[in-house]
Amino acid sequence: MVAPFVRDRMAEEIKMTCVCCHCRRERMTADEWRDRVPVAGERLTHGICPACLYELYPDLAPLVRPRS
Repeated sequence: MVAPFVRDRMAEEIKMTCVCCHCRRERMTADEWRDRVPVAGERLTHGICPACLYELYPDLAPLVRPRS
């Protein structure tokens, strides 16, 4: 398992775009997600946005990411 800060740093170095695996929104910062326009040739990595986390995993979400 790769630590989150290492994974984020690797994604920045390779210029990868993190998108939510469920709704396909793009992560701008740790707490900001927005709708995205696909770009030809971009490299993607996947995560899960807070809204989808709470929708798909309501029992586990508070343990992973407390609501702000």
